[in-house]
Amino acid sequence: MQHGCVALAVDKHHRPIEISTFRWSSGGETAWAGFPIESHVLGPRGQLGEFGIDHALLGLCVGGVGKIQIRDWKAVRRVTSLPGRFSLLGQGFEQKPVAWSGTREMLFVAIGAEQLERFMSQDPDLACLNVEPQYAVSDPHVVALVLNMRDEIQAGCPTGQLYGEALSVAVTARLRTRYSRDTTPVRRYGLALSPMQVRRVREYIQTNLASNIGLVELADQVNLSPHYFSMLFKHALGVPPHHYVLRERIHEAQRQLAVGRISISELALNLGFSDQSHFSQAFRKMTGTTPKRYQSTC
Repeated sequence: MQHGCVALAVDKHHRPIEISTFRWSSGGETAWAGFPIESHVLGPRGQLGEFGIDHALLGLCVGGVGKIQIRDWKAVRRVTSLPGRFSLLGQGFEQKPVAWSGTREMLFVAIGAEQLERFMSQDPDLACLNVEPQYAVSDPHVVALVLNMRDEIQAGCPTGQLYGEALSVAVTARLRTRYSRDTTPVRRYGLALSPMQVRRVREYIQTNLASNIGLVELADQVNLSPHYFSMLFKHALGVPPHHYVLRERIHEAQRQLAVGRISISELALNLGFSDQSHFSQAFRKMTGTTPKRYQSTC
């Protein structure tokens, strides 16, 4: 039987405890650059007594209904897990005993210390996600981000490294803001990128349109963490970094199609698209026509 790389629970010796049926993973041959995400089926019944987790773990229900019982000392809390609700557990071994019934399809996102450090390297307040346990929470913002992760992975990650990293940073920021045990204010940078910083980033993007540009890579150009860089970039230019890069690639494609008879497939590869199909879809969405039709009218 195939297994994923995300341990949903471990015993005191850090050996994985099997509690689910694995379906698919973002690992392996995919180009996914964000937090590991996997699909599992839980049920029809299960329980965990003494167990730990090696990373913060977010589990989003996307199908089925389950009843969850959480034992907190002598009290028992009961909640219902439905599609669009998620549970969130922090890293560590001091987890509350939990039991469940009902069969559910779940998406699990493993938020590990190594990737947190990479995405939040200059933000010590964010680099450790010390969250309060949550069960069957309804938060449309978090749900939308996780479903976007799933859709990007299942499509073969056509948008590239920048999008996967941006989604992971956004998830971290939301969880830190809404569900963290920490009460200290998050350290803030300046309110805007300087004109020189904007120019430096734009020039870097223009020079590297053919590359699989990453969010960490862009943030390094102005010595900011990916989290704050994303916010300040959107404030300065009106769109998130991955939208801006896509727009610049389409603009460059229009220029090349207008001045030469380059093939569509060659142009797609030259501008960093995963394949011709993704390039054509992105081009049509932004311009209202296909690359071939655009080329024929120039």
